[in-house]
Amino acid sequence: MKQHLFRAIVLILILATGLGYLVYTGFDVFVPRLASAEGVRVDRLLRFQFFLIAAIFSLVVGFAVYAVFAFRRRPGEEGEGMYIHGHSVLEFSWTLVPLIIVLGLSAVTTRDFFWIRRPDHDLLIKVTGQQFTWIFEYPDYGIKSTELVVPTGKRIKFEMRSVDVIHSFWVPEWRIKEDTVPGLTTYIYITPTEEGTFKLRCAELCGVGHATMRAQVRVVSPEEFEAWLAEQAPPTDPVQLGQKLVSQYCASCHSLDGSKKVGPTFLGLFGREVTFTDGTTATVDEAYIQESIRDPRAKVVEGFQPIMPPFGEDRLSDEEIDAIIAFLKTLEK
Repeated sequence: MKQHLFRAIVLILILATGLGYLVYTGFDVFVPRLASAEGVRVDRLLRFQFFLIAAIFSLVVGFAVYAVFAFRRRPGEEGEGMYIHGHSVLEFSWTLVPLIIVLGLSAVTTRDFFWIRRPDHDLLIKVTGQQFTWIFEYPDYGIKSTELVVPTGKRIKFEMRSVDVIHSFWVPEWRIKEDTVPGLTTYIYITPTEEGTFKLRCAELCGVGHATMRAQVRVVSPEEFEAWLAEQAPPTDPVQLGQKLVSQYCASCHSLDGSKKVGPTFLGLFGREVTFTDGTTATVDEAYIQESIRDPRAKVVEGFQPIMPPFGEDRLSDEEIDAIIAFLKTLEK
């Protein structure tokens, strides 16, 4: 029996060494590059769990594989194998050891969770998720953008909400993910450490345009961030302002070139007669556009679903809607 135990342990050690080497060398290959301070703790815990899984897998599979070959029924053997009633030490061990592992992982996870969620921050960015775009507001600077630009080395608090359905804020390189939930304000804290361009993805199935609900994330130096802030003053020309607002709020659902999206195209829209789902018609004018932005479900264009959220004055002022109308008037076929 000791010989069998020795051989099984050798097999387990060989298997564990091979899997451990794969985890050690392959971890950085199969996960996105790390680009946040908070992600360091996430990766450290994830890497440890991979090693732990490799060890447990090797222990279970090693014994099982050895038993299949060493204790198989050979030609000429008859009858049943030796009956083993039990082993109190083993049974106690495989209950106690997993309990200790789970409690240990829970303690480390709780510690890291509260460290990541600590409330101190250097910059506040408000994030709004809507079908199918992201809006970023920098309240300390009076700026709104569909591009997320952040500085390295600054701890950022993302204050998030959704105006329609559940979305999920996720930049894989930052590791941390958080849902945006209608009626709730959720938070996430990130300290970017690597400059570069990344992709923000919605990680929650949110409708027909879910796959397109992405945003560009630019992580720049603090000096470049200050320069970017200085460039973000809203245009004074109504048409230019309207173009910027359409890009921020509308372009994910409404095309500007006549191509089909989940909403009607804006190309040649102003002054055109449209038919609604109830069979009535109307000419697209200033009043219709104003109503469609404030209460988009009042009149739904035939062939489209009523998925557009309402835009109250807290999101778009009357002056901003006038600027959007001025821009739409320029989109002639």
